[in-house]
Amino acid sequence: MELIVRYKNLNGGVKLFELFLFIDPLCKACRNSENTVLKISEDVDSKFKLQFIPIYNLKVVQTDYCNSNNQLKKRLSSEQLADLYKNVVLDYKAALFQGMKKGRKFLTEMQDCLLTDALSYSDEMAISIAEDCGLDVDMFIEDRRSNLAKNAIKKDQELVQNMKIEKPASAVIFNCENSKDGILTDNIEYSTLFNACCDKNLTTEYLQDALSEDNLNETKMKHFRIIK
Repeated sequence: MELIVRYKNLNGGVKLFELFLFIDPLCKACRNSENTVLKISEDVDSKFKLQFIPIYNLKVVQTDYCNSNNQLKKRLSSEQLADLYKNVVLDYKAALFQGMKKGRKFLTEMQDCLLTDALSYSDEMAISIAEDCGLDVDMFIEDRRSNLAKNAIKKDQELVQNMKIEKPASAVIFNCENSKDGILTDNIEYSTLFNACCDKNLTTEYLQDALSEDNLNETKMKHFRIIK
């Protein structure tokens, strides 16, 4: 579950990063964050391996953390919302079993149907999207309510806790070349992430200096913090 960014630095070397994007799968702001990360993957001369990780708990189901005017949370009852989140997250995990790119495509198409087109979720919709994404539909149907998918969700939530994620639209980045520490940000903004990875190499030492009391007011990295 990682985003690996490889790009040539000024010395001709290759940098290796891991990034985890944590999302509310039924939030328009999180959908925009996904687009931001995807745009970076297109604009940087690098190979990317992307993973969007859904935060699945009662607070996320009930709360519009990103202030995205979430109509689903206004329109549906608590029970209906809980069922919708469960179904979407399970479907997404089942799609991921057939490859991260296909899984990511499945998620974004599901989000567009529910959030943009305001369609109602159904098994038929999920299966139709699976077909559009080139999934093995029989395998998808078998996996989408399996214990394997449920266990994968549990592992995701353990990662949410271990990485100290407090709200959706947050990312954790690791510079595998220079640090074992992660960099957490809840500011999924194109230029900030792009510059952090490409211009500053995102080392712990750089962040410690940027986030120091003397430099905090001048740095664009004030939305970042170091996690162990």
